[in-house]
Amino acid sequence: MLPKLLPIVFIAGALAASQNPLPYANEPNRCDATCQIAYRQVLAMEQERWVNQDITTDPFYSTPSNVSKYSTGDILKWEKIPAEQAYRRWTVPAGISLTRFYYMSEDIEGKPLPATGIVLIPYTNPQGNKPFRTVVWTHGTAGGTRQCSPSNHRALLYGWTAPFALALAGYVVIAPDYAGQGSQAQGFQYEAGILHAADASLSVQAVRKALGSKITKEWVVVGHSEGGMSSWRTNEREAKSVAVGGLLGAVALSPGLVPSKIIGETIRRAANGGPAGDFLSSLMLQTVSRIYPSLKVKDYASDILLGRMPLADQGCFYTSASLYSNLTITQLYKNTSWIEHPDFIKWEKVYNGAGPHKLAAPMLVIQGAEDPIVYPDTSEEAFNETCKAFASSTTAEFRLYPGLGHGPVLPASQQYYLSWIEDRFNKVSLKKGCRKLTMTPETDNFSPVNDEWVAVFS
Repeated sequence: MLPKLLPIVFIAGALAASQNPLPYANEPNRCDATCQIAYRQVLAMEQERWVNQDITTDPFYSTPSNVSKYSTGDILKWEKIPAEQAYRRWTVPAGISLTRFYYMSEDIEGKPLPATGIVLIPYTNPQGNKPFRTVVWTHGTAGGTRQCSPSNHRALLYGWTAPFALALAGYVVIAPDYAGQGSQAQGFQYEAGILHAADASLSVQAVRKALGSKITKEWVVVGHSEGGMSSWRTNEREAKSVAVGGLLGAVALSPGLVPSKIIGETIRRAANGGPAGDFLSSLMLQTVSRIYPSLKVKDYASDILLGRMPLADQGCFYTSASLYSNLTITQLYKNTSWIEHPDFIKWEKVYNGAGPHKLAAPMLVIQGAEDPIVYPDTSEEAFNETCKAFASSTTAEFRLYPGLGHGPVLPASQQYYLSWIEDRFNKVSLKKGCRKLTMTPETDNFSPVNDEWVAVFS
C-alpha cells in the first residue's frame, strides 16, 4: 500500500542522497543526520498506528502451551473485541464488529503452524436470514517482524481501501496475518505464496468452526501486492487435493508474483546509478537466507544495508522505505547475483509457488500501468502464461489502469471488483477463457494518490 506518507519518505530520502553520496562510512548504522531524521519521523508515524507498542506484551499473541494438540484448520483462540476498544485501540467503522482469532495454518511440509488473524462482521446481513457472504482479505507487505501484523495495526493496515470497505459492503471479512506476523511460528516468510495461501484457506476452515452456519461455505479471496500474489496462490491451492472447498473466485490487485523478475527489472531500471526506490528486496534476501544457508546476507548486502537493517527491524513497511528507497543498487548490494542463485530459484518454486498452475475458480487481475513496485509487464506475463498453459479450464480477466500506481489502483478499481465479487455469489456466469482490457479514465484530472485515513473521535 502507498498512502501519502510515502512522498515524505522519498523526499527525505532524496535529500539524504543528494547531501551524502558517500557510503556513510563514519555514521552510526551507516545513516547520517538527514537519514536519521527521516527514519525517526516515519518510525514515529508507524508507532502511532500500532495497537501494541510491543506485541509480545499482548497475551493474545502468545503460543498456547498445548499447541501441539491441534491440527491444521483448528481454532485455538476467539477473542471478541469490546466495542469501546474497537474504536479506541483500533479504528473500526461504526457498526462493524472486530474479533481476533488464533488458529493453525501449516508449514511447507503440511505440518501445523500457529497463525493469527481478524474477522470483521457487519452490523446487519444484506442477505436477511441467510448466512453472511464471506470474503478473505490477504494483505500486502506489512514489514518483516511480528510487530507489523495487520491485526496490530489500528486500521488493520489497509483500512478503508479494503477490509473496511468489504465489511461495509455486507461481507464477513476474514483477514489472516501471515504465519510469523502476529504469531511466533517459525518467523515470517516474506512472499512465500505457498504458505500464505495455506494461511488464507485454513483461516476459512478455522472461522467456519467458530461461526458455523452464520457464514456461507462459499467464499471469495481478494488481496493486494504481496496479498495479490497470495490471492492468486490461494486460487491455485484450491485446485488441489488440500482445498477446503467453496472458492468462487479470486481478485489479485497489483500481484507481486515472481520476485526474481520484479527485482531484476528494478535493477535494470536503476542502471543509470540513481536511487533505485527498492526497499523490499532486502526483506526477500533475509527470508531466503534463513531457509538456504548457501545464501548469506553478508555475502551480498552492502555495509550500508547491513548497518541499517537493525533500524528497519524497529519499524515496518514505511520505516524500511525511509532507510532504503534513496539508495542506488550499488549502495544496497555488493552484487545482485543472489536473484540468480540456484537456491533462490528453488525457493521461488517451492515457497513462492512460481507457476503457472491451474486455477480452481475465476480470477480478476487488476494492475496499475504506472506501478513502480509491481511492474505491469510481470503481472501480464504471469497472466498470459496461466491462460496459455491451462486454456481449457481458465476463466480470467486482466484490467490495466493507465495513470495509476501500486496503491491508487485499489480505490480506483473498488467499484468494479466489489461488483465482480457480488456476481460470483449471485452465480452470474462468465465466458470461459481469458480477456484483457485497458481502462479509459473519464477525465484527465483524476487524483493519482492513495490517501491514508486517520480516525478522529467525535
